[in-house]
Amino acid sequence: MTNPISGTNVRELLAETVFGSVGEQALDDLVRVARIEHFKLPTLLSAAGESPTHLRLVISGHVELVTRHISGSEIVVDHITAGGWVTWLAVFMTQAPTHDFYISASSSCLALPVKDVQAFCVQYPAVYPLVIRMIGHRMRLLIEWTGQSVLASPVQRMAKLLSILAQEQNRQAGQNSVTLRITQARLASQARCSRQTANQLLQQLELDGLIVPGYGQFTIPDWTRLNHFAEGQLA
Repeated sequence: MTNPISGTNVRELLAETVFGSVGEQALDDLVRVARIEHFKLPTLLSAAGESPTHLRLVISGHVELVTRHISGSEIVVDHITAGGWVTWLAVFMTQAPTHDFYISASSSCLALPVKDVQAFCVQYPAVYPLVIRMIGHRMRLLIEWTGQSVLASPVQRMAKLLSILAQEQNRQAGQNSVTLRITQARLASQARCSRQTANQLLQQLELDGLIVPGYGQFTIPDWTRLNHFAEGQLA
């Protein structure tokens, strides 16, 4: 279900993003084409091989990027929560994504037509460095995860995944206590292990005082300590 809007709430949302860097007046055109989308059920936003028509800011819930193997199995390769964009690469790349975008049940997002976002960036090129910084941040986290996956023990890999996801879900600089909103099943999928193995690894991290599990979330009392453990800097 989608609702066209032009109220102050959308303006406030946009003003807190990279679009706000060019001033309030410049937001007028975007506010006119913006819409709020609400989803009661899990919904396919765009399929692999399709170029997304909208850039979306997740307001509540999450979006999963799902890739499928020829055998029919599927893997969640990314998990974008509130405050994240889906996705800037789709705005600038001509090649269509190779994965599906699914939004979770009881979710909402702010959607902007890709063509209008492209026109905005051309008119206000000061936005480009900010967008590149966001894309670069995600790329750095991906490189960290790839390197750690090869070198670390299973429990260190799980710790590193939690650390990276916390950074991805808008952990502020200097913020050491973080609540990560993700289920154990989703962690197992992203860690490429069974739920039983994920449960064992998470229990070990809990016993070491590195995480505190909750319903649909994990609290990291000391992110720095968790990250040091993941990188082999703690005994």
